[in-house]
Amino acid sequence: MEFREMETVEYFRKFNYRDLAIFLIPVIVFSIYLFIFNPGIATTDTFNQFHQIASGAFTNWHPFFHTFIEMMCLSVYPSTISICVFQISVFSVMWAVICKYFRDDDGNVFKWQVIFSLIVCVIPINGLYSITMWKDILFSYCMMFLCFLIMVMIDRKGNVDLKFIVLLSLIMAFVSQLRGNGFYVVLVCIVVYMAYLILKRNVKMGVALTILTVTFILLISSLNVAYEVSDNEKDAFATKLAHMLADYDLNLDIEDGDRQKIHTLINPDKINESYRKTNTDPIFAITDYKEFEANRSTYVDLAVKYSLRDPLHCMQYLFESSPMVWNIFKDGWNGRPYYMSADHDRLQSDFNYYYGAHKYNVTQPYENLSYANWGTPAFDALNNLALGIETSVFDTFLNSPALYMYISIILLILMHALTRSKEVYLMYVPNLLNIVIVFFSTPIQDYRYLYANLLVCYLLVIIWMGLSKGSGESVLSRGFFKRILNK
Repeated sequence: MEFREMETVEYFRKFNYRDLAIFLIPVIVFSIYLFIFNPGIATTDTFNQFHQIASGAFTNWHPFFHTFIEMMCLSVYPSTISICVFQISVFSVMWAVICKYFRDDDGNVFKWQVIFSLIVCVIPINGLYSITMWKDILFSYCMMFLCFLIMVMIDRKGNVDLKFIVLLSLIMAFVSQLRGNGFYVVLVCIVVYMAYLILKRNVKMGVALTILTVTFILLISSLNVAYEVSDNEKDAFATKLAHMLADYDLNLDIEDGDRQKIHTLINPDKINESYRKTNTDPIFAITDYKEFEANRSTYVDLAVKYSLRDPLHCMQYLFESSPMVWNIFKDGWNGRPYYMSADHDRLQSDFNYYYGAHKYNVTQPYENLSYANWGTPAFDALNNLALGIETSVFDTFLNSPALYMYISIILLILMHALTRSKEVYLMYVPNLLNIVIVFFSTPIQDYRYLYANLLVCYLLVIIWMGLSKGSGESVLSRGFFKRILNK
């Protein structure tokens, strides 16, 4: 299959009004969200990063690379609006590039891309996320673009040049450093795509992909050394393992000696009241992490021992603790697409909670935030719309990560049927790895962890628009689709 006859770099130099139109749609729509929710959306996680930037004392509670990006934005313009503008710009550029590649300007695809772009941008979760200052947002944007680049590489049958490999390596490095699980996603991707390029007899680019990706990762990681970033006290792996052991303590027949070990790690007097199937944070609060670090292998062995002893309960625990991954309906679990409130200024309350709990003093204006338009008709209308969707069946259709994962799989299967090539599945590997890791490690059922599901599904829809609405020389038709039509 071939999307484009010409060289990719040369093609993207031909910028036209269609590209500008596609670029401006998210810029304009998301800017309206920013104007209404000025100065952007932040939660306690965000305030943690803002305090680090203001104090100059950094930790890796959140990946420092994301904190560094926010710090750079604030150095350009000392308002959180600068961070939101950066996020909007990143998405808009990526979206415009994606649409350009999957469009023949001589066909009718453009008008369908415009319509779909408008639909994507007016869906509240996309507008709200574009101005929510979480690491998960930039991570998801990069995941979408990574899947796009893989599709381009497949389209080129591995015949890509060094410029392309540099871009691909850079995006992979960003994915690895913007969120903790991104490193493991990229680790597998390096092996998979290097092997693909080697099989396509492009050994030099396969080796270059590995070398450049590792180099970029090391360069980004060196920021931790330069800014003296210290380790945080929370270990995500330890939290999930402690949550699993708490479940086993409550539900399985544990040997007395092993139960005593679990109770050394987790406060036995509070396990029952703190355990929540879909939320590990209460268990985090009663876990002794120094004990875990001192005897990590012991607790890993315990988890493995009882998982193997009762594999059915282990699987039940995994599925019940991560319903967001597979269940499109919120039947008995509380999934959260965003953090909004109808009866109070959530931005101000999160600031008060975080700084009050830690007794921090405000030293920079970007630390003390509240909504400029709280209580105005425009704010209330958009806020109530988002909250109404969250509590209705529309949450499934517009927000559910699981639904968009299933739709993506269906689209890929159909594409495989048309192309008769299994290579199309390679474009979904990064997102699939993210889904698997979230399934085994998600602390709470926040949709942001799987927001990439939505974005990658949008990407696949853009591809299929070229199939169904293009001219005789539109997307995909130059290759396999033309042969199918001629049969």
